[in-house]
Amino acid sequence: MRLTGIFPFLTTLKAYTPLDFRADLMAAITVTPMAVPQAMAYAIIAGVHPQYGIYACMLPVVLAALWGSSRFMAAGPTNAISMVIFSTMATVSVGGVHILNLPEEVRMTYIFGLALFCGLIQVGMGLARLGDLANFISHSVMVAFTTGAALLIGMGQIKTVLGIPGPKKAGFFHQIFDVLHGLPQANFWCVGLAALTIVLAISFKRVSRRFPASLAALAVVTAIAWYFKVDQYGVRLVGIIPNVIPPLSVPPAFDLSAVRDLFMPALALALLGTVESLAIGKQLASVKNDNFDGSQELIGQGLANMAAGVTSGIPGCGSFTRSALMVTSGGHTRMGTVFSGVLALPMLFVLAPFFAWLPLPALGGILLIIAVGMIDIEAIRLCLVATRIDRIVLSMTFASTLVFDLEKAIFIGVLLSLVLFIYKTAHPRVRRLRPNDPLLRDAPAGLPDGIAVYVIEGTLFFGAIHELERQLYEEDEEPARLVVLHLSRVFWLDASGAYALSQFVERCYSRSIPVILVVGSRSVRRILERTGILDHLSNGFVAETTNDGLRQAAALLNRVACRDDECVYPVPGLAALAASAASSGAGASGQMGTASGPAEDPAADAKSASAVMEATEAGAAASTAPTQLDQMSLDIHDADAAHTAQSPNNTDSGASPAPKAQAGAMSDHVAEASITIVGPRQPAAFPGSDELQGPSVPEADQPTPQK
Repeated sequence: MRLTGIFPFLTTLKAYTPLDFRADLMAAITVTPMAVPQAMAYAIIAGVHPQYGIYACMLPVVLAALWGSSRFMAAGPTNAISMVIFSTMATVSVGGVHILNLPEEVRMTYIFGLALFCGLIQVGMGLARLGDLANFISHSVMVAFTTGAALLIGMGQIKTVLGIPGPKKAGFFHQIFDVLHGLPQANFWCVGLAALTIVLAISFKRVSRRFPASLAALAVVTAIAWYFKVDQYGVRLVGIIPNVIPPLSVPPAFDLSAVRDLFMPALALALLGTVESLAIGKQLASVKNDNFDGSQELIGQGLANMAAGVTSGIPGCGSFTRSALMVTSGGHTRMGTVFSGVLALPMLFVLAPFFAWLPLPALGGILLIIAVGMIDIEAIRLCLVATRIDRIVLSMTFASTLVFDLEKAIFIGVLLSLVLFIYKTAHPRVRRLRPNDPLLRDAPAGLPDGIAVYVIEGTLFFGAIHELERQLYEEDEEPARLVVLHLSRVFWLDASGAYALSQFVERCYSRSIPVILVVGSRSVRRILERTGILDHLSNGFVAETTNDGLRQAAALLNRVACRDDECVYPVPGLAALAASAASSGAGASGQMGTASGPAEDPAADAKSASAVMEATEAGAAASTAPTQLDQMSLDIHDADAAHTAQSPNNTDSGASPAPKAQAGAMSDHVAEASITIVGPRQPAAFPGSDELQGPSVPEADQPTPQK
């Protein structure tokens, strides 16, 4: 394995220039002042002290940047991840007590263990090359989950903004009732500081996208809080943050019951972080035309969460806000994010005394701005107007975020996404082409009536064949005499699909409806060859393009006469046999009728007798019929001979009246010899070309070869 496969950042360092260093450093100076207050706010969402959010902005950010795939991805605490952490603490019990109600030193050990567990799962997924699994999570699920998380974040901060005392409860509806019940205890100082923070942050954002609006707004409000000593009026402050290097932390002692309780929340965190990080990474890569390896990014995010678990940080994932700011600030490489994580430490030393006077309602105001920004009205509208399935998935996932715990909502959304994927895969699109369809714009002119062209798009499953049969049998106003099945848009076919296709062809032939397959894909053609389907369809019933299939269909139908339940299919080579049999006076026996015609020489008779039926070109319609000759009524006749037999000048008393009766029942004139297939019949196995042989000529009647 190459060294760059283990240390992907070596590729960046080999080509690193002073110009890159200058651009990355300036971008980091822009991003870090915004990342630190955001991390503090997200720590409050998670129900922990803001210092643990700042710690998560240091080493975890550096490792995610060095071992990730995206050169602009900025990891760290995020709003959705923090909401799942809080939900976990409020629902998971240890010794009969919820983690949220444990003392802080005990509670934090379980959060560190959760981060470590989550990181291990993500690294394992990355090493297993499961980075593309996030593609199975539908857009509707992510929009619903983000919208529900935004409402939870906003409602969770209302109590802080209003200054209502008491612990914060879990659950959207519980929080609503808690706020309504505590409205009489609202603190106007808290409301004023939160409102001032919101106004200042929105105003400062108009200065420049690179300007740290949140940090500037918090600085102004903190100065006001210090000047007026707002803690004397019941306003809660952040308090002292230790200005030290993040201390090492250890998860709780190994306990099988604790591992069992934390596994599902850790898996939910890993899945949510995976989806968010990969979505952001792919979007950034598309903007900058970069290559993106989802599995490598998972390894980077997993290492970051493991680092958070051992350096007193909370779990996180990729942040779109900070990553986008890294791009707009002019960062060139992944080292910009590395510098951002390094700069967070000196910023902690400088701003620690300042943060002690930071009002919690001010941070609540910043979180309300973030919550509003999470609601994407256009994305919601797109999901609502797209399809009925998208509306159902959006509604169910959104409702689950408000009713259930967030980790349960994640699994519900993932399950819905998988069900949606399976449904779409198992129900490929089947449609009948109309004369004005673009796929038929170059179709041959003068096509006979009764040709039904169907297109299957997607994966060929039993579901596709069922839909195809439903459309074929229900369109009574346009009955099909022949089906052209377009498989060139089938991108995958397995044994189930091949078997379903063979059953469909058999059922069509049992109704006297020939099928022509249009197979343009080499992979699909190879599968059809290996499964033996093409062995039972001659060249006249397999085409590479739609136009070739239509020409073959027209050539066949122009030589087929049908009435009621009987169809006459032309079979080349049968006329010579009929003529030879008539001239020798030996009529066919059993189900065969009498054929008449001009006599041939004995050598030609022997040749015709050895090739009774040919399974080629137009005669393939009979050779591929899913019946044996001893299972169906056959009438071989020569139309020209029948016409001669009807002539008043014909005085051959040996002529049989059977051809005359048959010719009257069918069309007035059928070129060449033909087979009459009387239906309906039960489908049987496909016969081979050598199995479709006519009745043998008795040895006594065979001509003796001339010496």
